[in-house]
Amino acid sequence: MNRQIYWIGGSACAGKSTLAGRLAEKYNVALYACDEHYEDHLQRITGKAQSAMYRVSQMSMNEVFFTRDVAEQLDVYTGCLREDFNYVLSDLEGSGDGPIVVEGNQLLPALVVPLLKPMDKAIWVIPAEPFQREQYSKREWIQGILQATENPELSFNNWMKRDALFAARIRSGAGERKLKVLESDGSRTLEQNFAELERWFGLQADGGAESADAAE
Repeated sequence: MNRQIYWIGGSACAGKSTLAGRLAEKYNVALYACDEHYEDHLQRITGKAQSAMYRVSQMSMNEVFFTRDVAEQLDVYTGCLREDFNYVLSDLEGSGDGPIVVEGNQLLPALVVPLLKPMDKAIWVIPAEPFQREQYSKREWIQGILQATENPELSFNNWMKRDALFAARIRSGAGERKLKVLESDGSRTLEQNFAELERWFGLQADGGAESADAAE
């Protein structure tokens, strides 16, 4: 892909979606949020080629979060992200050639690194586990999912354990490849995290009128 990409990966409830949206708006570049396209991608899978995505698509919420052990949940979840990443790349290839911010858990370090060009920037935003639990508990939609399980409390704990283990995998994968990680634990404001993101991406921190192209 011959376009400048700002990759923002990480784990859920770290604030990466908010940071990505703010970055795209401030610098007037396109935004691609992976999760917004996931349902569309599910319409194109086959049980053979995308086995993890297909398997999860056939599960009830009880199966997703309650009846399986956390290790299996993590492995299948990571498999879904790997499979969906191929669809993400296909979408990006067909969406123009201007600068774009790409955000999502699908951006596993091992998958993104081979694609990085000199003009690209990448960061992984990861929440501390207590911060993750606090932020998840504030999301109203989560209750509908949990109430569809046999044991909402245990299902929530399984979910949080899975995501904490996923965050640890991302942190390890990024560290091994000497990639930038931004830790989110609630001790810094969103504005401070955004300023750090701008500094790492080499963008203006003063909100000037230059575009992301000019900032390079």
